[in-house]
Amino acid sequence: MKGRLLIKEKQQIKRFLLCAALVLLSISSAFAASGRNFTAEEMRRMGVFLSNFTELGFMTFDAGDLTNENDPADMIRFGIRHNYINNFRSRIAQCRVNNCRWGSLTIEGKHVTESIKKYFDVNFTRHTSVTDSDPPYHYDGTRYHFQGADGEAIFYARVDKAVQNSSGQIVMTGELYDSDNKDHIIGSFEALAKPYKYGGRDTWSIISLRSQYH
Repeated sequence: MKGRLLIKEKQQIKRFLLCAALVLLSISSAFAASGRNFTAEEMRRMGVFLSNFTELGFMTFDAGDLTNENDPADMIRFGIRHNYINNFRSRIAQCRVNNCRWGSLTIEGKHVTESIKKYFDVNFTRHTSVTDSDPPYHYDGTRYHFQGADGEAIFYARVDKAVQNSSGQIVMTGELYDSDNKDHIIGSFEALAKPYKYGGRDTWSIISLRSQYH
């Protein structure tokens, strides 16, 4: 009888030690994830990633709200304006109709879809005209028509600190600065993004961005 009890106790101890080891492994993994150090080059790339939002005036938002297909205006604005600033020669074309009533420039809807996928990891397909906008964007079933607009101040993001949390998401913090003068700091930010691959390359998709101005 005593022998059976001793065996049972040993089995219980083994189960306890196994559970404790699993708990410790889970805790150590969480700390390892949250304690990852990012290189200066990685943080530079993070700053470039976030600047694709701040240069368009997207300073404070939640991606879940912005990518709502039932209200896609901001998502479409992002896709068009991002390409207007960064891919003008390769993706922006003159309207084939003289004195086009919807604007002199066009961009194919597929390019808007690609940019939304790249930065938000969202498969956007419900293209539509955005009339309540300055400038407005008219969708003809294939491409958007709009009028170019420049002259607004552009601000970039510089990531000073990045930490990966236990969920694998990256918390990025840093400063917002004038694109014409890096010493002109206008505020600070905190961004949350998740790592993923786009086009076979490691990048991030935005989850949220919060900015505060000085």
